[in-house]
Amino acid sequence: MKNLFKDKVFLHNITILALPIMLNELINSLINIMDTFMTGKLGAQSVTAVGLSNQIFFLFNLCCFGISSGASVFMAQYWGNKDVKGVRRVLGLAVISAEFFALLFFILARYIPGQLLGIYSKDAEVIVLGESYLVVVSLSYFFTAFVNVFNIALKAIGRAAQPMFTTLVSLISNVVLNYIFIFVMHLGVKGAAYGTVCARSIEFALQLSLIFIRRLPVLGRPRDYMSADLAFIKHYFIIAMPVFLNEFIWALGTTIYNVAYKYSGTVAQAAIQVSSSVQNLFIVAGMGFGTAVGIILSNSLGAGDREKAIDYSKKGKKLVVLTSIFSGVVLILFAKLIVSFFDIDEQGRRYALYMLYVVAAGITVKNINFINIVGILRSGGDTLAGLIMDMSSVWLIGIPMAFLGSALLGLPIYITFTMVYMEEVVKLIFSEARVLKLKWANTII
Repeated sequence: MKNLFKDKVFLHNITILALPIMLNELINSLINIMDTFMTGKLGAQSVTAVGLSNQIFFLFNLCCFGISSGASVFMAQYWGNKDVKGVRRVLGLAVISAEFFALLFFILARYIPGQLLGIYSKDAEVIVLGESYLVVVSLSYFFTAFVNVFNIALKAIGRAAQPMFTTLVSLISNVVLNYIFIFVMHLGVKGAAYGTVCARSIEFALQLSLIFIRRLPVLGRPRDYMSADLAFIKHYFIIAMPVFLNEFIWALGTTIYNVAYKYSGTVAQAAIQVSSSVQNLFIVAGMGFGTAVGIILSNSLGAGDREKAIDYSKKGKKLVVLTSIFSGVVLILFAKLIVSFFDIDEQGRRYALYMLYVVAAGITVKNINFINIVGILRSGGDTLAGLIMDMSSVWLIGIPMAFLGSALLGLPIYITFTMVYMEEVVKLIFSEARVLKLKWANTII
């Protein structure tokens, strides 16, 4: 730890980059939690309907994240090599890919929402409420795809403060508009969807406007974004495709957890939505440092400084461990107070509280896995290893545990949740071993 705090340059660089990323992730989590919190005033069915509808968004958003993360490896290394045209070339490919998935998920959510929600719930009222939410909120997918890619690009070139600002505006817009649509206009669950669509469109317009006004390096001529030849596209997808598959298959697996949880009933599912939303708030510090470390490592590798990248990877992990332990302690202390804010019945609150204790105990393990796979391994293009670890842990451990506890044994939801969390423990063993081999420390541009 002494070496960590002696390196003032590293601490300065990581803090300048990580703090806006943390705040951005925190605000993003708050945007998602506001729909759950505000619709909670309408009852457990509404909370569950919005939460399960957001599983579709979660799957889509992870597709965008996979595309953006794969592109970020290239963009950060190009930026480290002072190649702005390379950044724009990758950005063009990423936007086209993300908007393709926005269209795909829009069609599914718009035209077969009932069938999608029927996968996650047996409650007819939940499905009807969820349909009204999903049909409207699907319009936001196009804005979200664009914003996600450009946010990642801005972080890769060291402009992380702007995404933080635009996301904050989106949060404020979402809260205000949710209140108007849900409680003033009495549109209920559908009102939450209208609020989300408006907030995301405001974020999109603001982000685009600031890029033009400030003439940021990501801004170029149309041909800059379409300049990739076939050889580059092939090289790009060899590195980026495992990242996309990693996020998509992992996200698909985690949504299947909700298929298993439906056997525990609507109250248990509402508790899951609450605990999952709160968990996202408390992992942002570890995720912020993990993402920032990945960018700094990619910049160093792009500049040809392998030894600095290896040194920074070790120091970055120490920061993640410290912040994760602190986050876990804070969550334990305030879990009961946090759960009391949600309008679900007493049994649901008790379940959510127990699950938050599990999250607090496991948050360090979860964040170490994040920096290992998303931060360190991806920074040098070792993306296939991350795909194998994430896919195996979810599909061979997490999903079987979810169905065993909920569908077969009928255990209380918090026990099933604990069983599922064991996938993070197993993944830690393999992710640590892979990082220590140093096969990730490569220049790929």
